[in-house]
Amino acid sequence: MSIEAKEKEGAVLSTKTTGDFRPSRRSLSPVSKVALGGFLTGAILCGAVTLVVTLTGGHALTLLITTLAFLAGAIFIATRIRWMPLLSILISGLLFYLIFTEPYVVDSLFNPKTDPQGGFGHFVGDITIIVSLLIAFVGSVGATVQNYRQNKQQAVRWFPSALSVIAGMAIGAILIAAVAQAAPATTGTAYVNGVPAVHLSAGAFLQSSVTISKGSKLMLIDDVSSLHVLANGSWKSGAPNPMREPGAPVISNIQVSGSTIAIGPFPVAGTYHIYCEVHQGMNLTIIVQ
Repeated sequence: MSIEAKEKEGAVLSTKTTGDFRPSRRSLSPVSKVALGGFLTGAILCGAVTLVVTLTGGHALTLLITTLAFLAGAIFIATRIRWMPLLSILISGLLFYLIFTEPYVVDSLFNPKTDPQGGFGHFVGDITIIVSLLIAFVGSVGATVQNYRQNKQQAVRWFPSALSVIAGMAIGAILIAAVAQAAPATTGTAYVNGVPAVHLSAGAFLQSSVTISKGSKLMLIDDVSSLHVLANGSWKSGAPNPMREPGAPVISNIQVSGSTIAIGPFPVAGTYHIYCEVHQGMNLTIIVQ
């Protein structure tokens, strides 16, 4: 073999050896592009909600983390490195946890028309974000399968069917929520073990007023793990108005989160008000007779 041929062979071997230590990049397949679109759509939607909640004085830490997680998933896919879709699958698992443990989301999914944080519009927004996540997850799984096949160009046959199922579930959920009758507002006074009670959702009292007997206590039952900080007073025109009416028991910095507490007793007949310092517009009127 000539010296020139040996040099060429050595150059080829050197190139191959060097290539083994570099990440294997490939052009984005249609499946990867779908996954990327799902992550980016979720990031945009969550980012917009985060901005609105922040501007209105709400707590947006979980929303911010969710937005960043969606962006991380998109970045992993966009790198085009062979093993990165595996990380996107893990990110999808984190996002499922963040979304389905968020009290506002749970409240909206179970009460699509009576949810005080936006009603049916909030429900549709949550469904859209969940659909984006499902598409991103299925796309990440499809991209991983495709990247590790011997024939990289072979289509992932189940992928179109999976997208059809996701679309059908989303459309069905929205249609069912749209035609379903809203649950009637809670009226009257409910009792738990003989004590008058009011239930709390993620961001509201489930009834705006309650009537109790003089000398009674009032039980407050938080149905979801959402932090409420209660005090004497009410929200007026979007601003907190701390005020303790004469005869009202002192209610200050009482925290409720997925638990039950009793306030009172209320020894003097009259009309009293309490509110949540965390959730704008969350008021309860207590009528003592």
